[in-house]
Amino acid sequence: MSDRLDGEKHDELVAELLEIFKQQDFEILGVSGGLGYPRPTPLFNDGYGDQEDKTPDIYAYDGKRKVYIIGEAKTGAKDFETDHALTQYNVYLDQAYQRGGGKIYLYIIVPALKVPEFNSLITHYLHREYWGNIVLVSSKKWNE
Repeated sequence: MSDRLDGEKHDELVAELLEIFKQQDFEILGVSGGLGYPRPTPLFNDGYGDQEDKTPDIYAYDGKRKVYIIGEAKTGAKDFETDHALTQYNVYLDQAYQRGGGKIYLYIIVPALKVPEFNSLITHYLHREYWGNIVLVSSKKWNE
């Protein structure tokens, strides 16, 4: 798939995840690419991977559970295991510790047929203590 199509697919996955967040009544604090919201603030990198701060696709707050929600879209087009992506996962999940132990959930939306591949990645690359903070969302709009 071309980079342009991958970019369009990514944008559609972000929009789909945004709709899911709205249905859950999350307060939307920022969305990359706009969609009528301010851009999320980059999150501090406390020493992971490429050492760069990372900006999530969506940043939200769940007032019912009183937790912050980070949303990230991955197309499955070789973007699951890049240095950039692995750094993102760790930076986002580390935010709970930077907020004094408050719970943070990372919602990651992927095309439906890519769910098993992504589940394998989680068990190989992410610390076990983070697994309970990850919510994997299977796209209803994208299969591949």
